[in-house]
Amino acid sequence: MKKLTLTILTSLILLSFNVVNAYLLQARTLSDFVCMPDQLKTPKQKGLEIIGELSGFDPCNKTVEFKVPELLPKPGLIISVHGGGGKKDAAKINAEFYEIGYATLIFDAYDMNSISLRRIGNAYRQMMLLKTSYAAYKWVLRRKEIDNKNIYFYGISNGASAVLNIAGMVSSTHVRGIISEAPNPIGIGYPNSIKIPIQIIFGDLDDLSAPIGKKRWEISAPCYLNRRFNFAPIGFSEACRKGKNTIKMPTTLEWVKMVSKEYNSSIDIEYIKDMAHGGFLGPVNIQTRNFGRGPIGWSMGGTPAARDKMMSIIRGFLRK
Repeated sequence: MKKLTLTILTSLILLSFNVVNAYLLQARTLSDFVCMPDQLKTPKQKGLEIIGELSGFDPCNKTVEFKVPELLPKPGLIISVHGGGGKKDAAKINAEFYEIGYATLIFDAYDMNSISLRRIGNAYRQMMLLKTSYAAYKWVLRRKEIDNKNIYFYGISNGASAVLNIAGMVSSTHVRGIISEAPNPIGIGYPNSIKIPIQIIFGDLDDLSAPIGKKRWEISAPCYLNRRFNFAPIGFSEACRKGKNTIKMPTTLEWVKMVSKEYNSSIDIEYIKDMAHGGFLGPVNIQTRNFGRGPIGWSMGGTPAARDKMMSIIRGFLRK
């Protein structure tokens, strides 16, 4: 009888916990914002380049999703920055951030700029992502629904490169960490100094954009593929950019060793088994692509165990 009573009591407690937890995480998807149409510009695409003034952030853009957990007073916020595929690149992991109790902000920077998804040079993708994401950060600092001293950025692929630059731009008073999944030095480069702790994550199978036999973290290229973006912090693209063909840019791992780390910031790197590029993009798909200069790696996705491992690493980083 005592065992039965204990079992029933335990079941009731677990049921009560699950119901309360589910209620706490019911979304308040906020939408009644003061619109900022003056932030939206209309650059044009010419070849692989984006020409013209780039957009900031308009909270009324149709791609914006700002979700805050119910009843949790002033939760922390994670701003998710997508990659070359647009907002969908970060959508699934963004939902995971909400499930663990964070407010979330996600948007499509290309849509903000009225640029359609097509082939665009890395540098110009990263420029749009950086400009809009930084403007989104400035906007959320004024939102009373969140704890603006507990903000994180997450970025995937080109977004991962953008958030590494953000680590050299934002205030440590407000931003506690940067999560960068699979960054690539080809584009606008990385900053010379950072102010915010960074967690870099690679899948051990990630060879996206890498020469055959190499991995994502080994990517380098001639400097002519980089562009200096004046909005970004000073970085290695200052000396390694278009017109400078005789030297190569540093790999991500080389940059980690050379970057100046201010305000007790740090960089940790984790490699996840059975994961390629974008652990939350789908199942593992090992493949190559050829864009006219020979085959390169193009493997994507991750196993459920790999996604669990990534979220475990991220939760540990958020607790620091």
